[in-house]
Amino acid sequence: MASDLKKFVNPKFLRTVPLALLRELFARQPEGLRGFDLAVFDRPAAEARDTLAALFAGPEDAMPQGVVADPHRIAELGTEQGMNQIQARAEARGLRIDPLLDADGRPIPLDPKQFAILAFLQQPTVFDAVSDMMAREARSSLAEYVGEDEGVAPDLTDETRRAFEEAAQAMFERDHRGAYCRIGWYDDGPLHILVVTHGAPVSVVPVIDGGQERVISYRSVDQAVLSYHPGTGRLGVAGVVKARRAELAEMFAAHLLDRPGFFAGEDCQDLYSLEAVERAGIHFEVNHAHDPGIRRVEIVEVQLDRLGAAERDGEPPPVEACFVIRCFRGNALARVAEFSGERPAFAPGRYRLGHMTLRVHFDTGGRRAAKVTVKVKPPSHAIFKRHRFEDRVMELLRRNGFCRVRQPAALPAAAE
Repeated sequence: MASDLKKFVNPKFLRTVPLALLRELFARQPEGLRGFDLAVFDRPAAEARDTLAALFAGPEDAMPQGVVADPHRIAELGTEQGMNQIQARAEARGLRIDPLLDADGRPIPLDPKQFAILAFLQQPTVFDAVSDMMAREARSSLAEYVGEDEGVAPDLTDETRRAFEEAAQAMFERDHRGAYCRIGWYDDGPLHILVVTHGAPVSVVPVIDGGQERVISYRSVDQAVLSYHPGTGRLGVAGVVKARRAELAEMFAAHLLDRPGFFAGEDCQDLYSLEAVERAGIHFEVNHAHDPGIRRVEIVEVQLDRLGAAERDGEPPPVEACFVIRCFRGNALARVAEFSGERPAFAPGRYRLGHMTLRVHFDTGGRRAAKVTVKVKPPSHAIFKRHRFEDRVMELLRRNGFCRVRQPAALPAAAE
């Protein structure tokens, strides 16, 4: 069974979880979609637990469809980190998660898995917000698209949101990822954040049950993240396969911006460049004088591509070999000379940079700086944990020539 659903199939969990929690979890579904007789919970506890164990151990497709999605979503936060995040978010909003009481009116101690069920039942908005926040923090690699214009704000009405949700659900269902789709909508300063929770493809695995081998199937949960900045017209997409990123971007443009094709320009993903480094050679240094809160910036890794000769005029030269060069002292460029001579020529027939990884040290007032690792991989990726220092990292990249300067479509039109 999938790693998240093991929390429910695990015999230890089913022997210890308060049955009142599971009863309420099942009861929240409409009776027609429940597909499960709640009278099971009126039986002796041992018998009820055996029945539940058999239910969760079976193929997911045979489980009541009304309750399939809830265990997946709860399991992802059934950890100590999830428990702490839920408690902190509830306190920040002035909300309570009341303890479960035993027959004598005393609180029942709950482990993180059981607490996740309680939070899901009592404070679903808090639960959803924590789930989405953890999904966003886990995504560091965003495929970025730049739109035709800058300053285009999304129209986030109930109607446009519903249209986007329906389109996303249809896409994931078409890809055999199930019909479940939930979208969280958040603002983070100038950014509009969408976290799309959906099913993953069904997996089939053999298991041993009572000394016998049988096959079970399960569907786990995936989350896609979209991040849009109206001021720059940039949309980041993460958590979906490459073939579906452009489709999600087009859905965003069509339903939320009312601008079909907004992210479909020829250069919509030509966003980053290492040409400034290649021009300067191995003596390039990242200038951070504009931000006094940055203590230093180190170049800890570069990928050096050895180029061959293009077969035809106008074609890009082929890459004959790649070398990844690391220096945790922060001077990886100096080691490039070991591969390409004293002063390499980043040009056709010689070498070019495939990617560069920076380590940025931010002053937070303590003895130790906060370190952010940033990987710049042209043409469309700047990879780093974006939930902290994102604006300052992007400004650092812009000022050092890592970001291509692109004229929005509106400016040439106005000039004409």
